[in-house]
Amino acid sequence: MNQFVIAIDIGTTSTKALAVLPNGAVLETQQRFYPTYYPKPGFAEQDADQILEAVKEVLTSVAHNVSSDFQLAGICFSSAMHSLMAVDQQGNPLTPLIIWADTRSAAQAKKLRDSEVGKKLHDQTGTAIHPMSPLCKLLWWRDHELALFERSHKFIGIKEYILFQLCSEYLVDYSVASATGLFNLDSLDWSIEALDVAGIAKEKLSKPVSHDHQVKIIKSFDNPQLNTVPVFLGANDGCLAQLGSEAMNEGDLTITLGTSGAVRRVGGKLFNDADQKLFRYLLTKDIAIVGGATNNGSVILDWFGREFVSSTTSMVEIVKLANDVPACCDGLLALPFLQGERAPMYNPDAKGVFFNVTLRHTRAHFIKALMEGICFELCSIVKSVEAACGNSKRVLVSGGIIHAPEWVQLLSTILGKELIVSRAHDASALGAAEIAFSALQIPFHYNKSGEIKFSPELAQYELYQNQFKAFEALYSKVEAQFSN
Repeated sequence: MNQFVIAIDIGTTSTKALAVLPNGAVLETQQRFYPTYYPKPGFAEQDADQILEAVKEVLTSVAHNVSSDFQLAGICFSSAMHSLMAVDQQGNPLTPLIIWADTRSAAQAKKLRDSEVGKKLHDQTGTAIHPMSPLCKLLWWRDHELALFERSHKFIGIKEYILFQLCSEYLVDYSVASATGLFNLDSLDWSIEALDVAGIAKEKLSKPVSHDHQVKIIKSFDNPQLNTVPVFLGANDGCLAQLGSEAMNEGDLTITLGTSGAVRRVGGKLFNDADQKLFRYLLTKDIAIVGGATNNGSVILDWFGREFVSSTTSMVEIVKLANDVPACCDGLLALPFLQGERAPMYNPDAKGVFFNVTLRHTRAHFIKALMEGICFELCSIVKSVEAACGNSKRVLVSGGIIHAPEWVQLLSTILGKELIVSRAHDASALGAAEIAFSALQIPFHYNKSGEIKFSPELAQYELYQNQFKAFEALYSKVEAQFSN
């Protein structure tokens, strides 16, 4: 009987489940969305139980919809990084889920980042000292919610919560752990120094295990297959996007742009990050993925569309509104830092700016300026990654941007690089599927469903080089004016 695995990708805005065959073909896919709540300035929270229900729904729906001609062989998880919640001894949430976009711990992050111990922790854990980091979130809780901090049984991320609810074990894979700022990449265990800074014992955290660690679902599902197949922990979505994009050679660079964005390379011998601008996360215990992330991706266009176009206008439709705007937007320049920023400046206080506004500028100009600004920020991260790792030989693009080819073309032109877009399904989910097949010792031969290549428009590239310099200069001029 033909076997398949279910890959579950727990993302910021939705959870997706794919039924994947050993040749990479996708039999079935399901997706469920959930909201993010912003109760106070700087806060970004989600309801962990809403996400749990989304996981259960996509898992059962996919398993139910796949023909009985196919046999489920295993389940594997991908998930977003940097989330944190507190639970009691029964595993019940004591707090909302604080996600990566939350910047409430900006003061704690700044104090730690400027210290000698902060620099040591960045080298040891591979995680930048920034409010996104669960380490900084713990410091905020200790400073502002001491009673809650002390009575919490465990501090965990969203994948750990899902696994506990399904499998009754507190486990975290090395990949997700390496994005917490609390994990020693060399010892593959929680950092003694980071625990000391956070003021917690290691028993307050989940047990770190490998990406192919196997557990069983304890919760009873109506579908008997779900109650018997092995579950593999998998890895974080960023590392799995690298694997699922087939970008594991040292010269391969990936750009993922969805709600947020990231630039990644496999960490090789040339890696040198003396300025501590980049992250270093583990895909497996032997393979590190290095790169930088931006807070500000398609979420910025979603905001603009909701507030200034229509609440029902999609990101793809918003991009098309800017089709006729010339390169560099007739002088209009945007800093798109509406959610603060991570790489390469790590400034949670950064804000959005429109500069050089005139009466000739239309709504379409503002959209195009935001698109250009996000591309400029990705360009900054690419330059940092290549400075640390060497020049890239191949650049692959994934995420929601691939549904807006005009934006991919713009990114290609601003970078001055050929970009490759795969027509395949979600890269992170495919990476999780590959891990499951490998753990099951089932050969996985991914057949590409076709690639689209975007080449830079060289005449516009020169224009954008000057605009990129203006982008960097504008940020340096206004940086001191940003405040909480």
